[in-house]
Amino acid sequence: MRNKTSSWTIWAVISLLLCLVQAPIARADPASCIGKVFAYVAELDQLLAKEKNWITPFDDLNDRYFPFQDCDTDALLEVVWQSRFRRPITYNPRAKEYLILFSSDVVRVGFSYRALEKKSNRPFDGWVNK
Repeated sequence: MRNKTSSWTIWAVISLLLCLVQAPIARADPASCIGKVFAYVAELDQLLAKEKNWITPFDDLNDRYFPFQDCDTDALLEVVWQSRFRRPITYNPRAKEYLILFSSDVVRVGFSYRALEKKSNRPFDGWVNK
């Protein structure tokens, strides 16, 4: 009886270790995250160029693409930098967090990216106050 219990325990430990090893693999890979950011920025630029009356398309865009997870921070910033609507990027060194803003004359959109966690916060959008 002891032999069966020992082999079950060994099997349980091996199964647990396999699950732990697989957990990081289940997360998004950096290349797919950057592809997602690239598509988001391209669509956002199109919306900021043409949309002057409705905020709903920006909400829909944010719902489709967020959150960004497991991006290489430098690659994410490089993609964001290409937007013609990008505003200065703010960095909080204590939190290791970037605040990324895009703006037309009418609409402002943004999100933050936590470099240590490799995850974005909920994006925001709204009208520019003049």
